[in-house]
Amino acid sequence: MTASKRTALLFVLICLVGLIQVQTVFGQEARGTIMGVVKDASGGVVPGAEVKITNKAMGTVNSVVTNDTGLYQATYLIPGLFKIEVTMPGFKTYVADDVELRVNERLEYEVKLEVGEQSETVLVTGETPLLNTASASVGQVIDARRVADLPLPHGNPFFLIGLASGASFTRDPRLDRPFEPTHIVGYSMDGTRANRSDVTIDGVVATATANASEVIASYVPPTDIVAEIAVQTATFDASFGQTEGGVTNISMKSGGNEPHGTVYWSKMAPGIFANDFWANRTGQPRGEFDYNRWGGSFGGPVWIPGLYNGRNKTFFMWGYEGIHESRPRNNGAPTVPTAAMKNGDFSALLKLDSKYQIYNPFTRRPAATAGRYEQDKFEGNIIPASLINPVAKKILEYFPDPLQTGDPDGRNNFVQPNLLEVAKYYTHNVRVDHMISDRHKIFGRGSVYRRDSTYNDYFDNLTTGNEFQF
Repeated sequence: MTASKRTALLFVLICLVGLIQVQTVFGQEARGTIMGVVKDASGGVVPGAEVKITNKAMGTVNSVVTNDTGLYQATYLIPGLFKIEVTMPGFKTYVADDVELRVNERLEYEVKLEVGEQSETVLVTGETPLLNTASASVGQVIDARRVADLPLPHGNPFFLIGLASGASFTRDPRLDRPFEPTHIVGYSMDGTRANRSDVTIDGVVATATANASEVIASYVPPTDIVAEIAVQTATFDASFGQTEGGVTNISMKSGGNEPHGTVYWSKMAPGIFANDFWANRTGQPRGEFDYNRWGGSFGGPVWIPGLYNGRNKTFFMWGYEGIHESRPRNNGAPTVPTAAMKNGDFSALLKLDSKYQIYNPFTRRPAATAGRYEQDKFEGNIIPASLINPVAKKILEYFPDPLQTGDPDGRNNFVQPNLLEVAKYYTHNVRVDHMISDRHKIFGRGSVYRRDSTYNDYFDNLTTGNEFQF
């Protein structure tokens, strides 16, 4: 191998090592296990049988040998479809095809060998057990087909949690975008309090704690790169003991030997949507809004021409999504100071009522009545320029002038009838899987997102614009 090839290969390995995430710290695992016992036709155990478990998408093979009691176990398997092949001299070769392993599942698969020539094959299909006897946890798995086919608002996979029996959504359903972290995890599990359940992605915690105890989402992956979702509404597994409610584990897609990808785009606008029932009844037009969501994914083996061929060994999956949305936002009826008030002149209020009299706080002193204090009035309800802090005066320059007269005392004088909230959201997600050997595997995943929003941008300037930016 030339020096340039060694350098390039070393660079690839460094990148893979840099992506390693030490998941054992969290005590949770998204990958699964296939285990069981190999028996003969009479029910006796068969020690020393070779069991090969092949990931059909990746082509990776895990080889194990049954122990003295006929037991076998293959761990840290990426969820998907597998082929199980069992060979033993004196018995026919046993092949089970399309055995489905789900996220964080311990799948028990019993094999019964028939006496015969090893060159003969017994082929079994569709034998994946429907009942998980290796775990007492209660819940439901949302498989890849439903993840891909079910319509989801804004492509938010967290809404699929509601398919599980015992899961009830209790927050505002209108706040369902992937960058609204509090509401989208507002599920109650089997009667527990809302926002007390945990969410993991590939076994890594994807939530944070807010308001002392409430759980919020720290990241929401695009549905296009989600392989499967497992919802545990009642968790009896000690590895999930840190949560009051249930646990949702999201498994991300991995690359395979065959390159594949997707591209998608969705749009919503008033011209292609019917009016709201109540607005239509009162003759009100549908509010102005515009929504675009686009993205794509691409995965396959890591292949560098002339340097590295990752078929059956190293795989990647990349996904991207962007959201641009503008929609009406009612900011209520804010109040801003008038030009006179910015200069300390509140005389207009005093003409309405004496209760609007303002006082000089620097003249506060004990009054004749014990326990009480008094202050001098500002003459004419005008604060002298010498008492106005220059920093405060500079800040007041960012307040716009009133748009309306408002109430008699000047309140509610900044009503914006056509205020729009504009949100822009972008996310990238990359996963790399590498098979070191039958027993040793590593994977790494990196996710990043950015959100720019004019939420609460009442004044349309630097003081309130882009208030939320991540």
